[in-house]
Amino acid sequence: MSGITESPPSDGQENPGRTRKLIFLGLSLVLAILIVYAIVVSLSVGGSRSASSPLVEASGIEVGGPLVGKPAPDITLPLVSDPSRTIKLSQYFGHPVVLNFFASWCVPCKIELPEFATLAKLDAGKVQFFGVDENDTKAGGESILLQTGVGYPAVFDGSGQLELPYHLIGLPTTLFIDSKGIVVEEVAGQITLPMLSKDIAKIMGN
Repeated sequence: MSGITESPPSDGQENPGRTRKLIFLGLSLVLAILIVYAIVVSLSVGGSRSASSPLVEASGIEVGGPLVGKPAPDITLPLVSDPSRTIKLSQYFGHPVVLNFFASWCVPCKIELPEFATLAKLDAGKVQFFGVDENDTKAGGESILLQTGVGYPAVFDGSGQLELPYHLIGLPTTLFIDSKGIVVEEVAGQITLPMLSKDIAKIMGN
């Protein structure tokens, strides 16, 4: 008695095992693409700052920065107190300059600004203080300047256009610029009065 043999699947008949394998490979490929995309996006976000990214209060004190030893990028912005008047940072070069970035929402800024205001008066004619109200509202900028007694020039950068050229990581941030326009020191975080006096002495000696 002859045995019954099974005929092989015809060309139009699906092989379930082969189909499952193809589906698995397809899903694995899609997953791999998604993982690579996520890594690329993460590196892109972590490696650069957007000009519109919000600044935060600086945590602790960080001394130094990428601009130390380099010319300070020029600033041309309207005054907080008088938007019809635009001034440039470079117009004060030829004298040592203390450049301070602040905002009304920044608590450490409110603490250190009165000390800046006091030293600006004591060192008038020797050192020029220059403020930048960063990522703030105009009303907020006017308010904090009034509360802290700041009388030196302070400009308004509500859109945060200076974050990238100045590599800002938080507020307050203070740069000490010599009479040639070169950044001698940078301090991110609430600066103490002894540090402020010491760094002013550095730029006055240049």
